[in-house]
Amino acid sequence: MLFVVVMMILVLALLVVLVIQTQKTRRLERRLSLFMQGADMVSLEDVLQHVIEDNQKVKIQLKNNVDEIVKINENLLTAYRKTGIVKYNAFPGMAGKMSSSIALLNNENNGILINTIHGSDGCYTYVKEIMNGKSINPLTKEDEEALKIALEMQI
Repeated sequence: MLFVVVMMILVLALLVVLVIQTQKTRRLERRLSLFMQGADMVSLEDVLQHVIEDNQKVKIQLKNNVDEIVKINENLLTAYRKTGIVKYNAFPGMAGKMSSSIALLNNENNGILINTIHGSDGCYTYVKEIMNGKSINPLTKEDEEALKIALEMQI
């Protein structure tokens, strides 16, 4: 008799455990069903496949973008990025500051200095080469000032 009572208690306990596990399994099946079906009945596997394909495309585009950025940075090394401009009146009695000195330098302080002198009889332009921040040609005080401005630019 005691044996039967113990067995009945065990059967009831196992029945309770079975009901609890069945409910948990149903909840998991519902969640899995939601993951496996989208609004247009697309399976999760199809969605993941599209995500992987898109990821590959993004990686290719990222590599292309990095390559382009490297090319742009290489081009910027030789581009004139530092400028100095000084406007002045080359001749007394002329109206306004019509003459100018313009320094154009790259990151290595190489470039040109353009001096334009405007007078009553015409306009004259002189170009001087700048190497490592210095000119082999003599510079006017306006040229020196324009070069100094360009050299002091922070890029």
